[in-house]
Amino acid sequence: MSLLAVPMVAVLALFLVLFISSILFFYMSRLKNKIKILNMEIQSISLQVNELTASNHKMQQAYQVMADNNEQLTTENIQVSKQLEHRIKLLQQQQVEQQQLLTQWQESQGQDKFYSRAFKLAEKGADIEEIISECELPRAEVEMLLSVYQQRVRS
Repeated sequence: MSLLAVPMVAVLALFLVLFISSILFFYMSRLKNKIKILNMEIQSISLQVNELTASNHKMQQAYQVMADNNEQLTTENIQVSKQLEHRIKLLQQQQVEQQQLLTQWQESQGQDKFYSRAFKLAEKGADIEEIISECELPRAEVEMLLSVYQQRVRS
């Protein structure tokens, strides 16, 4: 090998080292830029995660409030339903009592009709036998009715 060849190899090696170093420097600067961009994206995503976590926490609190309100309303509805059922039972009992009173009144009205008719017959001058047969009342009641009628007429 010649003397010139040794420095040439050294120059080539130096050139190769410089070329590779510049390529590595170029890629390193690009990687640094990518790392900066990725770090910014990580920070942005981290902020979004924090915001979503806070929003999720608020929504959970709102949900809990709504669930508590729903539970309270359900309890109130159950109590109101029980009160209404009790009132319905009372009203049904009152209705039965009123129906019984109405039936009794209607039955007594039927008898009063006979007495009213007997009194009208007495006003027209009907005798005891005619009133008994028309009104289906006992003799004692017809006699009492006629005596009451006669007292009214005299007064």
